[in-house]
Amino acid sequence: MTGSSRGLGRAIALEFAKKGYNIVVNYRKRESEALETLRQIREFGGDGFVVKADVSDPGQVDSMFKEIRDRYGGVDVLVNNAGWGFLAPVETMEDSLWERHIKVNLNGVFYCTKRALPYMLDNKWGRIINITSIAGIRGVRYLSAYSAAKAGVIGFTKSLAQELKHTGVTVNAIAVGFAKTDMGMSFFKALNLDLERFLEKYTLTGDLVDPVEVARLVVYLASDDARNITGSVFLIDSGQSLAYDPLDLVQG
Repeated sequence: MTGSSRGLGRAIALEFAKKGYNIVVNYRKRESEALETLRQIREFGGDGFVVKADVSDPGQVDSMFKEIRDRYGGVDVLVNNAGWGFLAPVETMEDSLWERHIKVNLNGVFYCTKRALPYMLDNKWGRIINITSIAGIRGVRYLSAYSAAKAGVIGFTKSLAQELKHTGVTVNAIAVGFAKTDMGMSFFKALNLDLERFLEKYTLTGDLVDPVEVARLVVYLASDDARNITGSVFLIDSGQSLAYDPLDLVQG
C-alpha cells in the first residue's frame, strides 16, 4: 500500500485490516503517521509493518520489495496510492517540477507494479489497483503535470490489463475527485476558495468524496468477487467531472 501514512491510503489500509490482511504501510517522510496507521491496522484485526521508501526512486523500491519478500514471501495485492501535486501554470513551471510529478505519480506506479508482478504471476492470482484522479480524465488548469501523470496511470492500467490476459492477475484504476483528506482540503486553502460554494455549484451530490467510499471499492476489487473486472476505470468524484471547472471560482 504505497502512500499509506495518512488520508486516503490510511483509509484503504484500514478497510483491508478489517478483512485480516497483512499490510505493508509505505511512507516517504511521515514516520509517526505511518506508525499510527499500523497501530490502527492492528486494532482492526490486521497486521503488517512500516517501510520507508520514495516510490519515485527505483533503488528504494527495490529495497522495499526485498523487505516484503523477506517478511511475507511476496505480494498478493498492490495498491498504488502514493501521489503528489502542485499548482503551477505551464509557462512558469520549472522543468524539475514537471519531472517530479511524473516520477512520483507515474513512474512510481510502474516501479512498484514491475516488482510486484513476478509474485502474482507465479501464484496465478493477483490484484493491482491504481489510484488516479479526475484530473487525469478531464484535466485541471494549473495542474497540467499532475493531470498528465494521472492520465498516464489510466493508460498504463488499460495496457497492462491486456498484457495480463488469462494470468489470474487483474488491473484496475479508481479516479478520485476532491476528497476529505489533507491533500484535498489543501487545494481549497491554497486558493482561498469557499468550500460551501464549491459543494453547491461544482458537485452533483453536495459533498466531497469520503475516503471510506474509495477504500471499500478498493477492497472489493481485490476480492475474488471482482475476478472478471479488469482494465476498468471507476469514478468516485461526487459528480465533479460533470460539473464546471472548479478554478472558475478564482475568476470571481
